[in-house]
Parts: sequence; C-alpha cells; structure tokens
Amino acid sequence: MNSMGNKVIGIIKGKIPEPPEAVNCSDLTMFKPRFFVEGKNQFNFYHFVMPKVYVPGFFTDKKEHDMPKDTILATNPGQKLMVSPKNKIYNASDDIKFFCLFIEPNKIRELSKAEYNRSDFSFSNNVTHLSSNLMSLISKLEFEYRNCQTGHKFMLDCLSMEITISLMRELRSNMAFMPELRKYSARRELNTAIDFLWESEDMEFSLDKLCKTVNLSPYYFERLFKDHTGKTPYEYYMDIKICKALEYLKTKSYSITEVCFILGFSSHSHFTSVFRKRVGRTPSEFIKSIE
Repeated sequence: MNSMGNKVIGIIKGKIPEPPEAVNCSDLTMFKPRFFVEGKNQFNFYHFVMPKVYVPGFFTDKKEHDMPKDTILATNPGQKLMVSPKNKIYNASDDIKFFCLFIEPNKIRELSKAEYNRSDFSFSNNVTHLSSNLMSLISKLEFEYRNCQTGHKFMLDCLSMEITISLMRELRSNMAFMPELRKYSARRELNTAIDFLWESEDMEFSLDKLCKTVNLSPYYFERLFKDHTGKTPYEYYMDIKICKALEYLKTKSYSITEVCFILGFSSHSHFTSVFRKRVGRTPSEFIKSIE
C-alpha cells in the first residue's frame, strides 16, 4: 500500500479486523471494505463513499444521511464522519460493503483554481445517484491496478485525473453550476424526451405532456428516466433552464427579469430559487462575479 493509503489507515479510529482491498495511485486511494468501523473519523482528504448495501445512519458532522446502494456522498477535508452502529449487522457476511475514494486536497484545489480562479472548493453533502460514467471509470482504475500491463502507471494517473474531474462535474459544490452537454442513453424513448426538453426551454414543466411524446406511462417513464440520467425529468429540465440562463446572462444583453420570462418561469422568485440551488448564488450575484 502506498504512503497515502497507509496514512488513511493510520487515521481511522475503531477496530479494523483486516486491511481493506485497496487501489492506490499517487494522489488517489480507493478502498473496498468488507466491514463497518465504529467511531468518529476525520480525514484531511476529500472523501467519497459509495455503498453496496443500504446504509442507514451515515453522519457528516451532525447531519444524518440514509444511503441506498449505488449512491455516492462526498465529504470535505476536516469533516467529521460516523457510521451508525446499527450497520454492524452487515459485518457478519464477507461481502464488500462499500467503495470509498480518498483524493489529495491539493489535486482538487489546483483543478478548481485553474477552472474557477478559486481554490476553496467544497462538495455539498448530498446523497446522489452514482453515475454509470463514474462506475465505469472506477472499474477501469481497478483493472489497470490489478493487471499491471505496459504503461499501467500512466493509465492510473490518467484515470485518477478523469475520476477527479468527473466528481467535480457531477456532484454539487460551492462553485458555479457547470452547463452540461446533451447526453443520450441507449433508450430511444429517453433520447426523444431529452431532445424535447432541450428544445422547449420556455414551457412550464408537464410530466403528462412529456410522457405523451414518448408514449409511456408517467410512473414507468419517471423511473426509467432517473435510472438512466440520475435525475427526475423535472430536475433535468430545471438544469437545462439554468444552463441556458447562464448563457443569456453571460451575454449581458438581457436583464434578469427578461431571462426569467424567456425561459418560462412563473415568477422572478421561482427563477431566483432554482438558480441559487444549482449555481450556489443568485442571478444578481452571478452577474457581479463575471463583471
């Protein structure tokens, strides 16, 4: 195990029956524990937990989260973490309980400085769907580490960087909302719905209307959409609106009120609320930040 992995193990409080399976890079370490450790822990790394079983009672500082399997929760250097003792029931089996990533703070801060001209990057403590993109990158990282083929150290560094950037893109943080490109899935109905949402940014959201375009029932469509995108159709549509709002505001050719009604928001307050939730600041604050 590399020095970073050893440092993480040395910090963990609570009895560790055996060292966890590990994948180690120069500035990223991934563990695959087969047990839950009692006690409060605090790491000087960015930390990401991805459970393979349902985890009730995961605490960040004093906030409690319930984590279904195949979700992800990010925490920041210095935050206090604790798993409820009730999760010890899973320790009887030898299955992997969760994946956890640790990333050196300087790596994320340097990327943040380059992208935002700010290095005070922090993730929001929200439980989020673990995307197929991240799962694929983690599998590739593990494959390269286990097989040690020609050039594997270079590949590990590349994958470590790609994983870090994907986490910064996909998880909510204190930095500006990053507009995303239109992403398609293998399902034709979902691609039709995605096109419809991107090309209809000025309408009020209607699940029934959207379902009629793809000829699926609302219950089935909403579940299918979230499984493939990690978001509900409404959340996805609000993201599209804010992507377009950012582009309008960056031109400095439209007032906040004009952008609000161009994008079909029912009120100025609703627009401001949705904008702040995704961008981390109000439209007025965003305009001042680009002046």
